[in-house]
Amino acid sequence: MGKVKEEIDRMEKMGVITKVEDPTEWCAGMVVVPKKSGAVRICVDFTNMNQAVRREKFILPSVEHTLGMLAGATVFSKLDANMGFWQVPLTEESAKYTTFITPFGRYYFNRLPFGIASAPEHFQKMMVTEVTSGLAGVLCHMDDILVWGKTQEEHDVRLHALLEKAQKAGITLNIDKCEFTCHKVRFLGHVISAAGVQPDPEKTSAVQKMGAPTNVSELRSFLGMVNQLGRFIPNLAEKDKVLRDLLSKKNHWYWGPEQQTAFERLKKELSSTPVLTLYDPNSVLKISADASSFGLGAVLLQKSNAEWAPVAYASGAMTATEQRYAQVEKEALTATWACERFSCFVLGRSFELETDHKPLVSLLGGKALDDLPPRIQRFIIRLMRYNYKISHVAGKNLWTADTL
Repeated sequence: MGKVKEEIDRMEKMGVITKVEDPTEWCAGMVVVPKKSGAVRICVDFTNMNQAVRREKFILPSVEHTLGMLAGATVFSKLDANMGFWQVPLTEESAKYTTFITPFGRYYFNRLPFGIASAPEHFQKMMVTEVTSGLAGVLCHMDDILVWGKTQEEHDVRLHALLEKAQKAGITLNIDKCEFTCHKVRFLGHVISAAGVQPDPEKTSAVQKMGAPTNVSELRSFLGMVNQLGRFIPNLAEKDKVLRDLLSKKNHWYWGPEQQTAFERLKKELSSTPVLTLYDPNSVLKISADASSFGLGAVLLQKSNAEWAPVAYASGAMTATEQRYAQVEKEALTATWACERFSCFVLGRSFELETDHKPLVSLLGGKALDDLPPRIQRFIIRLMRYNYKISHVAGKNLWTADTL
């Protein structure tokens, strides 16, 4: 409670929020999210208010289009807008609608808060029209700005022009997250350098670190994932034949150098550029998540040409405490973890959340918070930042998440 009070006092001192004593038409609940640093982030559940908010449409360019503009770039700088949405002031009339209640009284935001349905579009529009408009060699996606040049001199001229325009617009930067004059940077989930654009290793590590199957059941699960994504792998039948042969009851289980080579080759194929599609902010997104007795698995899928293609994989191990959860709690944990893991892709966007655990659909899909057990309540509170629609899919069709 002490950390919450400290953060509220800090936000009030900065002018981000103001205490209110008068009656207001709207009042939302506070959601406290812990940070890795040990501090807390004050969020607000604007679910009810968002039903009345009219969103302005400001379409982001596709990542393919953005990255296609980097031909010849050799020097890069990446800038991060400090506190993102808080750089946008609210009118006095709008501010009162953001009133939220805390143990220390009611407050409203003077600056654009997270959780408002129209916030991402408005912020992107402001950044493009007021900060980066008309500047050569400058790319902007939300609060991340990339400056590039073919030479150091060209890069420096462009960087100075951007900084001058940001200063005039009153935009401040988070210096701890800014990177200046680099020959390799991470941007929009890719590693960008003079050599070109490559997938970020962090997105494919879950597949690359996957251990070899030790029995038929584990192999069948792996091949199920391969088959689901097989349309992106040329000559798949030839590449996985030695592994498929092990599924036959006529053959004894034997894992030798030939099988290991095929396994490693398929893992490389699954995490290569032709399979791992470029993220497109205008496409339909889906997160598939699944839990085992001790592990978490998820994949972010994107609809491309009427087919679902993977954008990023993720897998993790449960703690000793989490392994003792009931199965429905493990599934809720995995769904929450998956959304947070892929937060940079889905935050501010609507997406589908896919699970093979049918009871989870009603628990996370609209059941009243007061009717849920405490642990499920905490997971739902963490999911309030996201605009998702949960659906059930038979376990036999959830190969990728199950394998991870």
